[in-house]
Amino acid sequence: MYRYDAITPSTKVYGVIADPVGHSLSPVVHNAACAAAGIDAVYLPFLVPKGHLGDVLKNSKRWPLAGLSVTIPHKENVVGFASSQGDSVEEIGAANTISFDDETRAMKVFNTDVTAAVAAIQASLAAQEVGFGGRLGLKTVLILGAGGAARAIAFGLKQQGVEVTIASRTVERSQTLAELVNGKVVEWSGRHRLPYDCVVNATPIGMHPKVNETPFEAKHLRPYMVVFDTVYNPENTMLVKEAQDVGCKVVTGVEMFVRQAAEQFKIWHGQEPPEGVMRMALKQATSSVRIIE
Repeated sequence: MYRYDAITPSTKVYGVIADPVGHSLSPVVHNAACAAAGIDAVYLPFLVPKGHLGDVLKNSKRWPLAGLSVTIPHKENVVGFASSQGDSVEEIGAANTISFDDETRAMKVFNTDVTAAVAAIQASLAAQEVGFGGRLGLKTVLILGAGGAARAIAFGLKQQGVEVTIASRTVERSQTLAELVNGKVVEWSGRHRLPYDCVVNATPIGMHPKVNETPFEAKHLRPYMVVFDTVYNPENTMLVKEAQDVGCKVVTGVEMFVRQAAEQFKIWHGQEPPEGVMRMALKQATSSVRIIE
């Protein structure tokens, strides 16, 4: 996957910074895309504990890095280290993409989660022939989580005219996000009490290897609901499977992940991404995970 024997001094280096990072399939997707497009680049995983983000980013300007993906737990903190920002980053307060200028080494951050999340919902509902009123088709959404992914999704859905409610284990973070999107807050213990058109899991609950966990109890799911789980490894999380059993319309994390990665590819390489290759690489990788388990 990393093509070590093909790396030369001219090979551009990209990567993902996270903690943990072992679960990330970004290297699988981006290395497959670069190979398919004939781009001389390699994409690597970097374990960066939360307290070390600043040191890593300061030193990264001296390293031959062309770009980085940013995920848990760094999406919010990374914004403060940027030289410049792409659209919506300031409003959202979170970023998932870094691009380094080849000459000045200036760091620009972007958020590709916003459009990816909305597009994933639109595409999935269209494929399932779902029809609702409104621009997106949803009126009320409960977002589980208040981190970087939740901020991007809440912002994107608010732009579509959806009423957003936030539930997380940290009430203060929920309140901060709710204020950002003029939304509402419910305590984590009360997340099942009200009916919603859509439930979004923007937490790591259900992520490999803790695949037997779910953030939303099945007995509270209803057939009219849309359930969107941002976890992509595995694709068929417990939440996804239980939602399908109930008859909910389901959006998996694979679609959002591929779309945000495709947008990163455009930013870094300046050309259209081989999205089909990226999707296939991700699905093959997640299928392998399920077989091993």
